[in-house]
Amino acid sequence: MRTTRDSTYNTRLKSCTQLFILLSVIALLISPRAGAQSNNILGYYAYVDSLVYFPPLDKEPYVISSQEIGGNFVTFVGFKGDSIVRIVAVTAKPITDIKKEISLTVDFDGPMPTPGKVTTWGYIFDRNNDGKIDYMALVGGAAAYEGDDFPENFPLRGQPLTREQVDYFVGACKIIFNHITDDNYDGKVDALVQADMDPKRDWVRRELLIRSTRYNDTFDDVRAFRGTPDKSPEYLKPGSKGVPYHPVGKPPAVINKATFDEKTAILNLINTALESCKIGAGQLARRPVR
Repeated sequence: MRTTRDSTYNTRLKSCTQLFILLSVIALLISPRAGAQSNNILGYYAYVDSLVYFPPLDKEPYVISSQEIGGNFVTFVGFKGDSIVRIVAVTAKPITDIKKEISLTVDFDGPMPTPGKVTTWGYIFDRNNDGKIDYMALVGGAAAYEGDDFPENFPLRGQPLTREQVDYFVGACKIIFNHITDDNYDGKVDALVQADMDPKRDWVRRELLIRSTRYNDTFDDVRAFRGTPDKSPEYLKPGSKGVPYHPVGKPPAVINKATFDEKTAILNLINTALESCKIGAGQLARRPVR
């Protein structure tokens, strides 16, 4: 009987805790200062981050519309139960089976993580409800993430792992999502969050926030962080060629104006496809689905 009472108490406590968190979020969103503070990348990142790593697996995705633009097929996806566009995929060929081609959680090829069959997709948002996308979380690969308790003696790249270390690695694997935003709604990307790999291991060491707060292509806010960019970040200065980082599975690179221009081109492609599909304000996600 004691076990049953404890179980019931724990269930009620969990429900109350979840309700408190929900009410706290609602209070934040409707507060007078919420608009400006929560809608830029600093305030919005946590909402999107919670979705990409805890997607609504109980909801079935379906294709809302698709359009060929310049040789690319842009496919807009929602979850059954509503008609809101939440995901976009840009592919060389049409998507024929959304459930098989887009994986919302990390897959594995043996012990190695993979984002699934189609890797050119992501979650999209229209924060100001003007019918245009201004926030994207796009797939950037798949890898294990180092936590604050990551062991310093974990084997380096190429060194053998014990069974326990393999299990630890697999348990830390996720799809990588890089966040891209147009914070002043002018059609140009002015902030992004990019995963930065450990130079000695195939793990995500941290994430980098790079943004131009004056919207003039000058990076005046660059920081490294784990978790969210507003909590205990390490502020960095760009180099002469840009912000250096280690991408997944590639040599060291830099983030510069050309990087932002490439992301702007993707944003423009998606918004052009939205217009062609006659998808407008009210049909695009403003907040993560729950």
